[in-house]
Amino acid sequence: MIRNYCKMCATLTPSDIDKIERVAETTLILSNMLGMDVFIDCPTRDRDKAVVVHHARPEKESLYSRNIVGEIAISKKEPAVFRSFITGLISKHYKAITQEGETVSQNVLPIINDSQEVIGVIIVEFLKKEEKHFNSDLFNITANKLMNEIDLYRATIPEFVKDGIIVFNKEGIVTYVNKAAKKIYSLLGFSKCIMGETFENITFTKTKIKEILKENREEKSMEISISGVILLVTYVVTTLDKGKVNIIMIVKDITKEKINEQELILKSVAIKEIHHRVKNNLQTIASLLRIQRRRIDNLETKKILDETINRILSIAITHEVLSDNGLDNLNIKKIIQLIYKNSFGNSIDKIGKIEFNINGDDFNISSDKATSIALVVNELLQNVVDYAFPEDLCGKVSVTIEKSQFYSKVIISDNGVGIDESKRRSNSLGLMIVERIIKDKLKGSLEITSEVNVGTTVKFEFKNE
Repeated sequence: MIRNYCKMCATLTPSDIDKIERVAETTLILSNMLGMDVFIDCPTRDRDKAVVVHHARPEKESLYSRNIVGEIAISKKEPAVFRSFITGLISKHYKAITQEGETVSQNVLPIINDSQEVIGVIIVEFLKKEEKHFNSDLFNITANKLMNEIDLYRATIPEFVKDGIIVFNKEGIVTYVNKAAKKIYSLLGFSKCIMGETFENITFTKTKIKEILKENREEKSMEISISGVILLVTYVVTTLDKGKVNIIMIVKDITKEKINEQELILKSVAIKEIHHRVKNNLQTIASLLRIQRRRIDNLETKKILDETINRILSIAITHEVLSDNGLDNLNIKKIIQLIYKNSFGNSIDKIGKIEFNINGDDFNISSDKATSIALVVNELLQNVVDYAFPEDLCGKVSVTIEKSQFYSKVIISDNGVGIDESKRRSNSLGLMIVERIIKDKLKGSLEITSEVNVGTTVKFEFKNE
């Protein structure tokens, strides 16, 4: 199959094609070793086009939905490939557009024939955010062929990996070290070349070489802290076709990851404490307003203070949830449930008379959006408490949440007395607050429908993140 695609290029001799086929034998293990898609592209007579003659897909997760062998690569979308064709040099971390339209990064290694001509390239593709490391299939028989049978690539392909790779023979003598490993040992103060050193002088763990060489030994990773550097060390045993045994020690410097992890923990604790203090401060303000309310006789002023207290507490609710989980994303149903308890909990005469239900989709929203939604829902539920069920009237209130691709919707319905159309705009302050928040903060719209003695339905949309 590879031979047929190589012939499509019309630039390769029979010996060139033989070499491409030999190199292709190594790409499957390279793909699984890195957990990435690996290709071989060969040039055509059109200097801006190449043919994908081989595609090795990783066992776990490929960036591609299909095998793209036989497809055409063009220079505009894959500049690193054509750079390596022209220069004969390795190209690292170049952006590219795949045949499926995705943006990836490419590492490209030229394949050179006996006449020192570039007859193809090995391409390793990965997402920029990926931090892949080797899996348990690392350096099996094919990987050893990669490092021992094809000397040209033995010293270059492992350099695409950020982890340190050290190869020992069964006597425990170092036979290969990549640049990442040299850098790690230099950082730890090892002054001489590692090549030819013994296992006992190089290893970071108490594990004996005899233990590693035992048959069916399970691969295990050990975390080691030494001289302020944190390393993840893994041993893998591989066997060559002729029965030769190699031990691969993979050393990953995880110092930055551990420091970042600790910083995130500390930041999370600090953020939770900040939200806790903001919640307490808001509740203190609400308590001060309650004290002021008790000193006032005017009923209208008392009502204004009650509404203000509820608005403050609705904001405090979001900070209360944030202080519990330390995250910036909040559950929309939880926020609405807490707002309901706050609105109806302050109305003793309504408790037990009004049935409340939340239905629909459940998803997370940002803290900023949660605060705005909390204020809107607070105003709307407060209207239900104050106007929908006067005197001893019982009823039902339901909140339905609908999530869609770009906008989501909250629907609040009651079967109360309804709103007279001529008086709908009389509650100006509350409605003004609702309309302004929905328009300016939530980038959405508001719709109110009501029928006297039937009930009221309020719908508002908000833009998704």
